[in-house]
Amino acid sequence: MPKRNYELASLQQNFKSFYDANLRRKYEQLEPARQKYLGIFKTRFIICAAIVLGVVFLCMNGTICKQTYTAEWFFKLSILVIVGMFYLCSLPFKDYRIDTKSLVMDKILSFWGTFKYSVLSTIDDEDIKNSELFARYDKDKTDDSFSGMYNDTRICVSEKNLLVKGNKNDYSVFRGVLILLEFEKSFDCKTVVKHRWNLGSLWKNNFQLVLALLMIVIAAVALIQIFVMAEDAFETALFIYMFLFFAIISVICLLGFHKQRKKATQQVKLEEISFNKNWNVLTDNQVEARYILTPVFMEKINEVKKLFYGKHIDFSFFDNKLLLAVHTRKNMFETTTLLTPALDYHKVREVVSQLHSIFSVIDVLNSARK
Repeated sequence: MPKRNYELASLQQNFKSFYDANLRRKYEQLEPARQKYLGIFKTRFIICAAIVLGVVFLCMNGTICKQTYTAEWFFKLSILVIVGMFYLCSLPFKDYRIDTKSLVMDKILSFWGTFKYSVLSTIDDEDIKNSELFARYDKDKTDDSFSGMYNDTRICVSEKNLLVKGNKNDYSVFRGVLILLEFEKSFDCKTVVKHRWNLGSLWKNNFQLVLALLMIVIAAVALIQIFVMAEDAFETALFIYMFLFFAIISVICLLGFHKQRKKATQQVKLEEISFNKNWNVLTDNQVEARYILTPVFMEKINEVKKLFYGKHIDFSFFDNKLLLAVHTRKNMFETTTLLTPALDYHKVREVVSQLHSIFSVIDVLNSARK
């Protein structure tokens, strides 16, 4: 068995003693609140189920709606009521989560150092932009956050949903957990490590490049039309204007993409084949990048991804900081749920493993830099 598992097992044992001494009483205090919220949920769920069954019954026997207009009006109103009731059913889960975290998270985090839990973001917008992990975003929605010091390293963690405004709907360029580590000594490089793209991530993270390629294709079609299809002066002039317009747009997009990527332009190939298969590395100092991206470090990065139920993970070294972006839709740091007893220790153990994975990345980097 690898050494890290023994370390985690030892940590879990120590934390269990810490839990019994400092947290058990707090979780006992949560049980009455859990029972209250569970009762609210059950009442609302029964009402919602009764409404659904009533609507189905009335629609099936035809007693309510004999006229088409009345039937449509009744159906739309029923849908609105049902959606509203389902929303009300979800509120006890949300309220119980808030009560739980406000009561226990600071104490759990104190096992590792001086940390403060917050519902507000602990990571500056400027740091996210400087990391160059995301092409752009317009909105920032934050859930859970905490910050503090561990082994002379400042750590900030936030659950985030970064959104770009669309014509009709906003779309997400990132949903998951951002982990910012701030060290005393600056790195001698800027290195951006991103999971190898698929079609979705290519559009979300490199939309300027995708748009430029699209404009080039349209400009090429217009150019072909000038020489092949245009039959008179008006058509020729129209296709010339189209060609010039789309060519200029493509140049603007390419310049924007180049400006965005200019700080880290050298692509690095490492000795680890599995690493090269899963990640692209851009850096302005290949020697320093190879020194940082050791097999042990990448092993810890993969642990973070697994323990946070991440689909993939991107990260960036810049100045004296490391920003990890774990792409996941799972709610993190949930130490209890409304449907399980407050003293059920399983969820606490899971959160301890998640936190340990973060702090072990700091330990590996500090050890390598010494």
